Amino acid sequence: MCRMFAFMSRVSLKVQRSLVKAENALQAQSRGHPHGWGIAYYLAGESTPRQVKSIEAAFADERFQRVSEFLTSHAVVAHVRKATVGDLAIENTHPFFDAGWTFCHNGTIFGFRDIEDEVRERIHPRFLSHITGTTDSEHLFYLVLTALEKVGLDVEHPAGRVPDGTGDALSELMSWLRDRSLETGADEREPMMNFALTNGRLLLAHRFNGGLSFSTQKRRCADFDICPIAEKVCFGPRRTGIRHTHVLIASDPTSPDDVWEEIPNRGWLSVDDEFRMHVQALDGVTGPDCWFSGS
Repeated sequence: MCRMFAFMSRVSLKVQRSLVKAENALQAQSRGHPHGWGIAYYLAGESTPRQVKSIEAAFADERFQRVSEFLTSHAVVAHVRKATVGDLAIENTHPFFDAGWTFCHNGTIFGFRDIEDEVRERIHPRFLSHITGTTDSEHLFYLVLTALEKVGLDVEHPAGRVPDGTGDALSELMSWLRDRSLETGADEREPMMNFALTNGRLLLAHRFNGGLSFSTQKRRCADFDICPIAEKVCFGPRRTGIRHTHVLIASDPTSPDDVWEEIPNRGWLSVDDEFRMHVQALDGVTGPDCWFSGS
């Protein structure tokens, strides 16, 4: 199990507070998730993210502090790992990257080794040679990309929003993974398959057991006076159908300065390149509201 944080904004901002300084910053969460960390971030005008990874615990690695202190970006994905599938190795450290996309996972597909061959059969053949590690998480990344391609996503040159049919594709994929995982008998619990995926312009987050929250609204903002967005919509109740200023995604809410809401269990969230957000429960993926707390 792991912890993850993702951020996308209409303007480039520092994310040091969420990663290091906040009451429940990702660095503090790493004390219970000490098996490596990774940060990927996008700079304006660039489609390929910059990445920094380590197999050291984030709370004990001064590089995590240093990178977080100076990082300014409009899109960031950060992750601290608690290894369950795959050795402690840099190639197994999140986030994973391909074709401009960055992906991280919080959870475990129980019995993964028993169904690994079946999982690989569902991944588009051209992606198989891109898999360098041994985690369930990296395979889930390519399962998701394959599913999105089937409903019309051009991975190399995506449009400004996720394709129609994304919810159905995720529902079918997650139902299959859940059923196959349970059939292995490796664990009585359902798998946990929370993830965040972005290319710096689009953001997709999915919750399947465990916790995953989002925030578009603030109670306090240290950047309010310097924020260049004239019409600030990030205070007060969240409205629908508008262009949001920013979106945060977190396994565990990082700061009380932000107003957090849970993504529905077995649900997904998307943000398009106009910062219009869609949140929806998946159809056809039934089960208890939450099997465990997302450790």
